[in-house]
Amino acid sequence: MELMRAEAGDISRIMEIIEEARSFQLSYGNRQWAHGYPSLALIEEDIRTGIGYKAVVDGITMGYLAIVGHDAAYDSIDGRWLSDGPYIALHRIAFSDEARGHGLFPALIDGCRAQAALSGALSIRIDTDRLNPIMQHLLEKLGFSFTGYVIFEGDRKLAYELMI
Repeated sequence: MELMRAEAGDISRIMEIIEEARSFQLSYGNRQWAHGYPSLALIEEDIRTGIGYKAVVDGITMGYLAIVGHDAAYDSIDGRWLSDGPYIALHRIAFSDEARGHGLFPALIDGCRAQAALSGALSIRIDTDRLNPIMQHLLEKLGFSFTGYVIFEGDRKLAYELMI
């Protein structure tokens, strides 16, 4: 799997992936993305500002995420981050239906570790909804530590951090 910056020409495929991920989340009761997040406008902004990335396998875009530097939503935490140093934050992680179950999430995190190291970050931060046990399990399996709660998009989210 390759992690590459998304381009404007990728938007249609990315939105297909977002919709598939939204449907998958709803299938197990996770309403985190039920109200139109992430929107087309947000994905376009991600790409325009250079934080949108696509996960590519054998030339096919199978996933999407935003890799953010400092995130103001993480300035306040009900808990404690593992590090006060520079970090990258991961948002809007989505995989296509055909990618699910093929072990791409660990490869995605490996690619993010490489991006973090290149940027001088000491850790990777991420948040997820309390109704997203699949993401919670994957994060814990890959060594992320639960650090508390943050407010993101108006909701209280579980916060995790991984030292690199």
